[in-house]
Amino acid sequence: MVWWSGMSGKWTALVAVITCLGALMMAGPAVAQVMAPTPSRVLVDVPTAGLVPEASFETQLRTYPGGGVMARADVGLLSWLSLGGAYGGMQVIGDGRPDWYPQPAFALKIRVLQEDFVVPALAVGIDTEGSGHYNEELQRYQYKSKGIYAVLSKNYAWYGDFSVHGGLNRSLEEGDDENLTPFLGLEKSVGSAVGLALEYDLALNDNRDDGIYGRGRGYLNFGLNWSLASGIGMRFSIRDMLKNSEKPDPVFSDVIVDEGWGREFTISYMESF
Repeated sequence: MVWWSGMSGKWTALVAVITCLGALMMAGPAVAQVMAPTPSRVLVDVPTAGLVPEASFETQLRTYPGGGVMARADVGLLSWLSLGGAYGGMQVIGDGRPDWYPQPAFALKIRVLQEDFVVPALAVGIDTEGSGHYNEELQRYQYKSKGIYAVLSKNYAWYGDFSVHGGLNRSLEEGDDENLTPFLGLEKSVGSAVGLALEYDLALNDNRDDGIYGRGRGYLNFGLNWSLASGIGMRFSIRDMLKNSEKPDPVFSDVIVDEGWGREFTISYMESF
């Protein structure tokens, strides 16, 4: 694998991701296309063009390393519009004092274009939910929020469902690095109750030499989804498989960063109203 550095490398990575997305998404006639009844809204961190169905709500409870807990709720206001919010903190699970995040997160997603046989779905939105430790001095999460984003999603019938997602985002946490960042995600159903997800965020907004988190490798994450019953789902995630996170400089010694694969667990519930 090649690690990109410098501006030329960043643009090479961007062109490569967009080229791969275009080839996969426009291959519709070669593979029968299918519309998933309730498409995913997010893989692990990467958003998709899927929305919570109209007149429905989804709640999530997510746990991650460091005793982190995040509670989230999203509401489908219209067939093309959803609104959500989240709040959490670190050391919520354990015997230490909880370290709550400084403010709740906000999410808004708009479906701009519906998917058809050839054209992928397109959604734009804003999501300020990050995760991991929060750095007060830099005003950023260990894993930055997506901020403002646009994403394309295409679903195919290939031994079940096979979905491709990709887009660009600009995080609002720009104190240490401010770049437009591409991301890519893949999903595959396994039977009627299990799904696999793989995502890669190039994290061009978190790879500067003077940054304290990213080594420039980007974030590769994996998710295993399991539908327990109607409206109830679970996800086990493995984060940072390329070990992009690094320990901070001594000046940021109060920030804890694990060097290794992070393990996360999420349970969700969806209901109509």
